[in-house]
Amino acid sequence: MRSVVVLAAVAALVAGCSDPKAASKKNFETAINGWISQNPPCLSLPYSGVRAADRAADAGAFPIYVEAAVSEHPMRLENQKKAAAPFEALEVAGLLKAEPAEITQSGFFAGPQPKLAVVAYTLTPEGEKAFKPRGEGGFWSSQPGFCYGEPAVKEIVRFTEPGEMMGMTVSQVDYTWQLKNMPEWTKFELVQQTFPQLARDNAETLEGKAAVVLMNEGWVHEKAMKR
Repeated sequence: MRSVVVLAAVAALVAGCSDPKAASKKNFETAINGWISQNPPCLSLPYSGVRAADRAADAGAFPIYVEAAVSEHPMRLENQKKAAAPFEALEVAGLLKAEPAEITQSGFFAGPQPKLAVVAYTLTPEGEKAFKPRGEGGFWSSQPGFCYGEPAVKEIVRFTEPGEMMGMTVSQVDYTWQLKNMPEWTKFELVQQTFPQLARDNAETLEGKAAVVLMNEGWVHEKAMKR
């Protein structure tokens, strides 16, 4: 009789572990991984504030024109250097290629506009691999940018008892995660100084929070429902 009871308990345990609708660390890890693995973090493309007069608004991101730091006025020169800094860091990282150029800017007044000395930035082959256009950067960023790493859950730390919320069964989950296979460009000191999120994201362990929602087929990350 005792053997029958033990076998029944083991069978129930196994069934619970394999039930995709059970509130378990394994199911929540699967749900969160299913979303974050498809949505790596991205660096938003810096804004230069410079556009050629003959360039259509929907012409795409590149080339990006940045005003050359050549002014003889100290304050303007300082502003030019600040605007150029993030692009120079991305060039050091091997994502952008820089070439000097001259453009005519869009002006507020009629008549010929003066030429402007700029640096024209285009994508390198490495940059093309990492770049995502507007709206393709996942929930981390809807702006154009450079994405990196492979997000993966390390541990489900804790979760709340599933409860009803707006007609759905929801659990709040605290977890740790990491970014695997980080590209070399994310590790350059200048790039990390310019984009502090890269210094953070190169850490061995990151902390995350998510809500998971019970659907007919099992648990899913809340963000997966908004696609």
